[in-house]
Amino acid sequence: MIGRNSRYARCLLYRDSDGTSLGMRQRIDTTPRHDDRLYTVVEGDRLDLLAHRYLGDARLWWIICDYNDLFFPLALEPGLALRIPSREHVQMRLLE
Repeated sequence: MIGRNSRYARCLLYRDSDGTSLGMRQRIDTTPRHDDRLYTVVEGDRLDLLAHRYLGDARLWWIICDYNDLFFPLALEPGLALRIPSREHVQMRLLE
């Protein structure tokens, strides 16, 4: 079951010969905003921990990925600059 806060909540479900498959979700609007935060990665950082700290929910790590075009989130390199949207913007605009 897909929860309403899941990043897949707005996906289209389609059936193929193997059963029900999950479609692609729409990409979120990542246009730079005045209230975005810039964060420099340090040794030991993880996206789920950063999402918890700045967005209030570790499950929102994928938003940081989208904002920074990260395709392999387990390989954060120290010194990498990340753009993180404000918690208010995420709650009001991206999770509606």
